[in-house]
Amino acid sequence: MCRYIILFLFIAAIAVFVESQLTFSSGWGNGKRSISSEQGSDDCNPEEAIFQIYKLIVAEGEKIRACQREGKM
Repeated sequence: MCRYIILFLFIAAIAVFVESQLTFSSGWGNGKRSISSEQGSDDCNPEEAIFQIYKLIVAEGEKIRACQREGKM
């Protein structure tokens, strides 16, 4: 059961990442959604966000595994 939950969360995280790559392509031109030169660089780091999601999934998996060992599930 734990494997299925972790697999589902992993696939969901990848699906969100892939969707954003397809949605925000570089060919928008000067439309509403294009990146303006007025915007400064922000502190958003996609790799860090993915790593945080990974750590969260692992932590939840460990909690589930501990509950299964104690016979609570």
